[in-house]
Formats: sequence, structure tokens, C-alpha cells
Amino acid sequence: MTVRPPLHALYVFCVVVREGGFRQAAQVLHQTPGAVSRQVQALEERLKQVLFERSTGNSATLTVVGRQLHDKVAEQLAGIIDVLEPSGGPASQHSILVDTSVTLAMHWLIPQLPDFRQRYPHIQVDVRTVDGDINPSAPVDVFLRRDAAELRGLPSQTFMHERCVLVSSPAFASSLGTLQADGMHWLARVPRIGMRSRPDLWPGWSQAHGMAARTLAPTIEFDNTILAIQAAMQGLGVLVVPEAFVAAMVKGVALQRIHPACIESGTYSFAVGRQRASPRVDTFTQWLKERGMR
Repeated sequence: MTVRPPLHALYVFCVVVREGGFRQAAQVLHQTPGAVSRQVQALEERLKQVLFERSTGNSATLTVVGRQLHDKVAEQLAGIIDVLEPSGGPASQHSILVDTSVTLAMHWLIPQLPDFRQRYPHIQVDVRTVDGDINPSAPVDVFLRRDAAELRGLPSQTFMHERCVLVSSPAFASSLGTLQADGMHWLARVPRIGMRSRPDLWPGWSQAHGMAARTLAPTIEFDNTILAIQAAMQGLGVLVVPEAFVAAMVKGVALQRIHPACIESGTYSFAVGRQRASPRVDTFTQWLKERGMR
């Protein structure tokens, strides 16, 4: 009796490599990490080879044998899936997948997308949010990151320069009275909102205005930009924040700029995924640079 090759286990193996870990693959496959691990173990038993380094926890670090197997089968398996899956049909030829951070997606990219849709109605943009380093093997058309190092060596281009401004709620701004006449020193006497995800912003503001960083250290901190912006809107203090993330809120008077100055605080870069170049991806990246440099 001929034993069938474990094709499903081979597919699961490729998903683990593509997604960069067992837990990530489990989410995509709607399985438990244990079930994914068992599929990979079954494949290893069939091949009598170890495919992943076991000392790396949930990560998907391939052994030499694992890398050789993936290089041999991944492209062929993807081709089979393209034939069998509806998502591999003509519709996928008119969509692109963008991988970016939650903050950039929420406060910049998504508000820009109506312009892209109006200009290029034949191209659908799907957005997924992942913070931190990218997985270069993931089937993503375009990666967006603030820290170019998180693009893991993929060729990248800058599409936006980040400038930060000082904001608060209109009510908080009104409560400042004549304090703002005292140069920047008044900031040392009011609540200052910080974000643990961007510890560079208050020191950058301090340095730009000739003040010691400790003088303007945050008095209240939140984990990320989204929460810090919400805190500023609720009148909890003043916030140094990327202008692009709060432009709509300032325009809508949910927030108010309380000083005309701004500081340069970094750049945002994009990278095209491996073997994902196409005319529609070129269209998106050209649009991205145009919108980012406005």
C-alpha cells in the first residue's frame, strides 16, 4: 500500500515560513499553534529531517535542510494554490496588500486611500497591520515602516518626512492663559503626555528649543501614539506628535496646535515584497511618494 505524501503538512510548513512563526501561521490557518506544530512534526518524521531550530521558541528559524526544502517547494505549491483557490483568480491581479503599523494605517494611510480609490478605481488596496520587523518572505506587495531597519534589508525608499508639532485640546489650550508668553519654559509647568513607543519626541523637542531633556520629561505616559492622542483630546495635557497623524483633528478642532514650531523627527520608508513588483504596485508606490511628500 502506497502512503500518500503529507501535502497538507507541507502546506502548513510553507505558511509557517511565510508568516514568520507558528503562532502567526496558526492565526492565518484558524488552528491552534499546537496543531500547526504537530503538522510540521509529522512532515519532519516523514522526511527524517529537522526543519526548524527548536531553541527559538515561536519563531520560524529554518535549519539548512528546512531552507532547502522551502526553496524547492514554496513556489510550486503557491502556483497550485493560485489555480485552485478563487483568490488566485483574476481579482487578485487587481489588488495589492500593504503591511504597515497600526498607527500609520489609522492616522495616515487609511485617510489617504479615498484619493487613491478615486484616481485608480481598478486597484483594490488591502491593509494589514503588524508592528515591528517585517517578515520578508510574507506574500505582501508593499511594506511601510518608520524605522527602515524593520524592513529587514529589502531595498527601500523614503516616502515621507516626519515633522512633529505641539498640540492639546482647545479647552486645555484656553486654560494656559498668558503662560505661553514665557518662551518654552511654560512647558515645564504643565502636564506633558508621552508615549512609550516614541520616547524620542520630547527629548527632540527639548533639544530643538535649547532645553534639557529632563526638564520636559513626560509627566504621564501611554503605550502608543493612538492612546496618547486620545489623552490629548481629552484635555490631559500637551503632546508632541507627528503632524501627519493629527492634521485632520486639528482641522476639525478636536485638537489645537499651541505653538507654531515643528521639529524634524524621522522618515517613513516603503519596500516592495520579494518578487511582488508589478505595474499596479508601481502605481501605488508612486502615489505613496506623491502623498507623503505633500
